[in-house]
Amino acid sequence: MALQNCSISQMNQFLNSEFYIPNYQREYTWEDPEIGDLWDDLQATIQNNDTVHFFGQIVVHCDGEGKKYIIDGQQRTITSMIFMRTLQIFYEELNVKYANLQIEKGELSENQLDIKSNAADHFSDISAIHLGRRNSRHLHLSDPADDRFFCNEILFGYPQNNKLKKKSYERMRKAYGYFHDKMAVELETCNSDLEIMGVLDKYYDTFTKKFSVLYMEATKLEEAFVIFETLNARGRDLETSDLLKNFIFRQSNDVNEAEKKWNQMIDRLDGAEPTKYIRYYWNSSHEFTREKELYRSISKIIDSPSKTKGLLDSLVVCAQCYHDILYPEKAGVYTNPDLITCLKALKALRASTFYPVLLAVQQSPAIREEDRETFLLGIVRIIEIYVFRNIICNVNPNTAERVFASLARDIYRGELNTLDQISVRLSKSIVDNGTFRTAFEVWEGTGSSSSKDVIRYILRKIHKYYDRTNELNLDNSEVHIEHIMPEDATKWNVSEEDHEGYLWRLGNLALLSGKLNKQGSNRPFEEKKAVYAESWIKPNRELVNYAEWTPKEIEERQEKFAKIALEIWAL
Repeated sequence: MALQNCSISQMNQFLNSEFYIPNYQREYTWEDPEIGDLWDDLQATIQNNDTVHFFGQIVVHCDGEGKKYIIDGQQRTITSMIFMRTLQIFYEELNVKYANLQIEKGELSENQLDIKSNAADHFSDISAIHLGRRNSRHLHLSDPADDRFFCNEILFGYPQNNKLKKKSYERMRKAYGYFHDKMAVELETCNSDLEIMGVLDKYYDTFTKKFSVLYMEATKLEEAFVIFETLNARGRDLETSDLLKNFIFRQSNDVNEAEKKWNQMIDRLDGAEPTKYIRYYWNSSHEFTREKELYRSISKIIDSPSKTKGLLDSLVVCAQCYHDILYPEKAGVYTNPDLITCLKALKALRASTFYPVLLAVQQSPAIREEDRETFLLGIVRIIEIYVFRNIICNVNPNTAERVFASLARDIYRGELNTLDQISVRLSKSIVDNGTFRTAFEVWEGTGSSSSKDVIRYILRKIHKYYDRTNELNLDNSEVHIEHIMPEDATKWNVSEEDHEGYLWRLGNLALLSGKLNKQGSNRPFEEKKAVYAESWIKPNRELVNYAEWTPKEIEERQEKFAKIALEIWAL
């Protein structure tokens, strides 16, 4: 690893270099919670005099020309500069005050001379931090407009009260005002300029000498990114997609064209997370890769401008399809209503591990364009069965993720190009009928929203099995989950143990319109049967045939559903 500098550095050491923010970095994003945390950390470090505060890691890429680019830590660095500028203002006020006193009186007392000298020295020290060792600014922001604002309004300006439209400006303005207001409050209780100087020095020394960072500087950008990915499992300034964006731009022969295509991809995703999309896309045609390994995996294979162009072109093409898979209710490319219905069902089941398979179909040259949606519908129906059986049998989703990734690669390579081949492949790892039926007979839901979606999905499928001509309303606000033995069982002769054990069993559940659900409510079973008789849903009407409703009847009904399930979800 080309790591030329790795050390724990005090802030005064770290801030004594000149840094640049790369153009792929995000704008300044810190707001009140993050700014407040920094202030609280300062206060705590001051109170615990012997404490040293770790302010996180800084990952830097030093290019061949000696320029240092901050890969990780730009938000902390910008905020540090804003805080230092705040201290500088108060030192400046003392410096100017005592310079004027000397002019007026011709001489100063010993204490006054100390204050003037100390204020001037600290003002000069902070100016050196701002300007760096080359008499040019210490920190250069990536966006030219942000950089000008940072220079003119922060480093050489004063806090302003007027709210600004540009978000990055407004965040910097608010951070500046926050620190200034906090320091002003700290200084209000001081009885003399000497005390003011003591408070300022206390904050200056604490931040510059007791706050430290883990500073890591690499000469190769790829190594800097690897360091970043390794260290930043959470709370990072950059997403993997930001790193990939920079990698693609560097690899491309035409940066403007690459940026245009990248933005086109983002537009087509329409709010979907680009990092997740790129990972699913990559797993549709390459070896299975976790998100934390994604940058490294792509950078190893995409090693030429032509490969970079191919990657970008394909990402653009597949982006709209990914959007439709993610948001079938807003589908723009897919038009087959049955395909959209199946995708909605998989969304209700919270399934996502199958995404690479559909993206592979989109790319496979072995599938004709005019046949693609029909082929997709066939695959999605198979996947729905596979996913649902896993849910009922509580199979770890990670297992399916690898199965689907392997399936996707073979579709992409043209090794699997018929529905029969795909069905045979998945049948090798699908939950067998015996295990599925046994698990279905005892399956129960919960009150969580995800579990309720599964319950509605199951009962709608069972209804459709009985009556293929009448579709149930898919609006969850209109169709309610009815507990036959109700949640409030005070009017029922049921033990607490049975009520707890059978309340959420599938055999005890039905779907009713809001009106009928309200009519049934918590009434005794004999009275609720009249409500079920009004329902046009066959599984509900069948409830009138029961003389009573006990755990025995719940189990019988669920066993009946389990037999039907083998036909509904048969591969």
